[in-house]
Amino acid sequence: MIKCIGSMIMIMGSVLLTACVQTSGINRSDNAPPWLNGEPVSYPNSQYLSASGSASNLETAQDRALSNLAKIFEVQIQQVSSTREHIESQRKNDTETVSKQQTYHSSTNLYADKMISGARIAKQWLNSDDLTYYALAVLDRTQAGNNIRQQMQQLDKQTRYLLQQAKSRSDRLLEIADLASAWQLQQNRQLLQKTLKVIDLKGRGRPPHWQLTELKESLNHAMRGLPLNTGVTEDTVGGLAGILQGAARQAGFRPAPLTSRSGYWLEAAMQTRPTLYKAGWYWLQGNLRLTLRTDDKQTVVGYKSWPLKVSAQNEAQLKARMSQLMAKTLKQALFPSLLAFIKQ
Repeated sequence: MIKCIGSMIMIMGSVLLTACVQTSGINRSDNAPPWLNGEPVSYPNSQYLSASGSASNLETAQDRALSNLAKIFEVQIQQVSSTREHIESQRKNDTETVSKQQTYHSSTNLYADKMISGARIAKQWLNSDDLTYYALAVLDRTQAGNNIRQQMQQLDKQTRYLLQQAKSRSDRLLEIADLASAWQLQQNRQLLQKTLKVIDLKGRGRPPHWQLTELKESLNHAMRGLPLNTGVTEDTVGGLAGILQGAARQAGFRPAPLTSRSGYWLEAAMQTRPTLYKAGWYWLQGNLRLTLRTDDKQTVVGYKSWPLKVSAQNEAQLKARMSQLMAKTLKQALFPSLLAFIKQ
């Protein structure tokens, strides 16, 4: 329901890779150093995590060593990766050409890099035979563990405050915002716990004070109890009322008529422009708008709009495609938008 990839990365701001690539002198001996083929004697596994990298230049070798060190954590945090896809269609000589560009956004690598605060280049070697540089990156287990525990302690402190604040809220929407933030913070903490268990030789880490399932159920209960009425102010496509109610239900709300003066009105509007025809294609553009108001409909809590565009070779298909795009947009963005309204 909440895409946490951005906040997961941001929360690690104080645990970032400190770029303090403290390098030792380059070993230029003819014999390969022992750390290339086994556990570094000076940096035993009981005290350090280590990884090596090689390249035709020293800087790249250092970067690869640090990257390989970060990969130790990748298995624990693969869920923060994402794929973005951009599709374009063109028509030439009565032939439709569809091109698809897919970009892999390696948030996993970014997150892992931030996990290795204090990592440094401890050893370097130049192979005189083929002029290849080798580097050894090391990370002190105690230092890294302490960094992560400090972050977990801060997340727990913030979570405790939010949960206490939620109990005192008289406005259910503000209570929902507190509970959602607490749940998100503990999701971030869960990733830290998984990483700490990699660093901790005993594999224990620091167990959480709150279970994610319990936090999620508290959030769902608050959402189900929010008096929320939905309505449509304009719809030039058709079917927006049903789409809005479906998106609200999927997010966890129960849209219903207001029974007290402590609820909210969630309104949607869709306004399209005249259909365009260009190069064998029909185009329909419009603007989808979501507005949250207080029960008197006079006070706007927040609003957000999305420019939407669809195309088809048959004009009759345009509204159906726009309707599908409207549904997809609201299902993905309704709940995050409501939370953003509260925090404005």
